[in-house]
Amino acid sequence: MRRWKVKLSLFLSYFVLAILLNTVGIVIAQVIEDYNVSRVTAGTLEAFKDLSIMFVSFLLASFVPKVGYRKTLIYGLIAVAIGCMIIASITQYWSAPVLYAITGSSFGLMKVAVYSTVGLITKTQKEHTGFMNTLEGVFMTGSLTGPLIFSVMISLSHWNNTYWVIAIFTTLSLILILFTELDESQVKEEAKESSFIKMFALFKFPMVWVFIICAFLYVMIEQSFGTWLPTFNKEIFNLSSAQSASFLSIYAGSIAVSRFLAGYLSKRFSWITIQLFYLVGAFLLTLVTLILTIDFQAEGHENWYQAPPLAFIFSMVGFFLGPIYPTICSIVLSKLERARQSSMTGLIIIFSALGGTSGSLLIGLFSQNFSVHNAFFFPLLPIALLAFALIPYKKLSDKFGIEHHTMQ
Repeated sequence: MRRWKVKLSLFLSYFVLAILLNTVGIVIAQVIEDYNVSRVTAGTLEAFKDLSIMFVSFLLASFVPKVGYRKTLIYGLIAVAIGCMIIASITQYWSAPVLYAITGSSFGLMKVAVYSTVGLITKTQKEHTGFMNTLEGVFMTGSLTGPLIFSVMISLSHWNNTYWVIAIFTTLSLILILFTELDESQVKEEAKESSFIKMFALFKFPMVWVFIICAFLYVMIEQSFGTWLPTFNKEIFNLSSAQSASFLSIYAGSIAVSRFLAGYLSKRFSWITIQLFYLVGAFLLTLVTLILTIDFQAEGHENWYQAPPLAFIFSMVGFFLGPIYPTICSIVLSKLERARQSSMTGLIIIFSALGGTSGSLLIGLFSQNFSVHNAFFFPLLPIALLAFALIPYKKLSDKFGIEHHTMQ
């Protein structure tokens, strides 16, 4: 088994999925304009994506070992390629929900396969954590690349043609995996016992309970910023809608950079030290920004580079959030036996989705009843809670690893 080929195939698969999953907003705007559908109808595309991810993960995640990680990736990429070709060649609205139902279902299963495969190709806790951060960094890079590809294709031809480009990327990823060997013998025997019940059996471990709390809090924080940062920039810093959207790219880019950096740092320093440092940074940057923007009045400007410096600085809060999620996921997966990692990934996906939805709704609720400025004080609470939760998580995960003789 050539590990570099396996890693490259995982990177490319995740890159393709990131492009598809993080360009829903662009597609919503395009289908409203081209297909004359209502905003409510177009808005359901997000639900087709998210609900398919949650339900497929909930129902089928524990069965992925039976199918095989490599086969799951192959089937998922084939489905995604077909979905891309459908929306690229059929200029009717129904092709869009079909694509996102396929993409969400494929992602729900492929993420299980990807996360479980990481456990097969890494030998130590630090190697596992480092690779997970790099993998999630690639995902964020795909999130940045997707809008750029759409922008170019829209200016040259039609937005649907973007999916021919994505289909090519998907096919390249598929070819790479077809010619990549993956030794799954370590989980082959245990896979025969995989079942829906095994996912719920994980709740007997205190480490899993604390992890779920940590994952829920993290995604709540990230989604709070990711969803409402454009509104904050528009209302507080007087940015235009286009400028606010471009500053969201700074937020996503800072997450990607920090994850790549954490992939390096995690091999040299204790993960808990790194994570607490990042959380303190996120807390202080948010608090200082909110204090400085009380009664803040910014003048209008035509160019993004004329925006207040504080708008640039605050958009980089993602740098202090990026490494948290892949690190805490790496810890729980590397401590569990390999046969349980697919079921654990199913729980990761489910509670991450719940945390993300909660964060967006709560900020929306607070901003509606108070102001978007005051609403941004809310993320300080889950940031603080997450910092405190990481301490028992470290103790419980270390204890679990010793008792079950897993990665250290």
